[in-house]
Amino acid sequence: MRVPLLYTEKNSFLHRRDPRIKLLLFAVVIIFLYTAPNWQWMLAASVLGLALSIAARVPPLVLLVLWLLQLPNFIGLVAIPLGQELLADNFTPFDGDLTFGLRLGLAWSAALFLSLALLSTMSPDKITDGMRGLKIPEPLCFLVGYSFLLMYASMSDIFRTIDAMKLKGIELTLRRPIESIANMAKLFVPAVIIMARRAGTMMSTLQLRGFSFTQRPATTLGTVGAADVALLVAGVGALAVAALMRFAPAVLGV
Repeated sequence: MRVPLLYTEKNSFLHRRDPRIKLLLFAVVIIFLYTAPNWQWMLAASVLGLALSIAARVPPLVLLVLWLLQLPNFIGLVAIPLGQELLADNFTPFDGDLTFGLRLGLAWSAALFLSLALLSTMSPDKITDGMRGLKIPEPLCFLVGYSFLLMYASMSDIFRTIDAMKLKGIELTLRRPIESIANMAKLFVPAVIIMARRAGTMMSTLQLRGFSFTQRPATTLGTVGAADVALLVAGVGALAVAALMRFAPAVLGV
């Protein structure tokens, strides 16, 4: 199946961690992004996320491409306010709009790198197993697993459709971007039909194999190890310190 998959089979430290712990850490990351007191914390989270992504052996090209996708946000939030500050008569670095832009722009990077480090080390089956291990309601677990399968299967069909279109002279190539945009419109209708057909077939197949919204299948999860607990404690500890630094002055009236 010629489909770009985020997950790759590796033997890194993060790959070996329990999926329940990684899902809990993902929730901690989301809360942290709304809790961190300033842009310096977001910068530290971005650097940590990048280091963890590299340790998880996420391909460098994937990291670069995904970061470039949010580059317009970084330009709008950081580069433009910085240019306005430089043109102003009273230049005050790291103040006002620039501080807000740095905080938000770096939050995007932190969210990207930390999410990649955690989610790229879990296969779709491991993600759903982790959700079931956390006692998340089965309908939601089923929908997540079903969505992953539908996405990958539909993408595989779309790639095959693109290959078939080449025989008719319809090709998507960066060498002819304007023509490719027009050809993408011709691909839209077949892609929608393919996904609609796949959805019904996959639902029936899963139900024939015993999967449903109500039946919770057995998981392959073992016991949580000491390294998993230590990783979770570190994540929760960092969140607690960030929350203390942000909210304690307001509560204590400092």
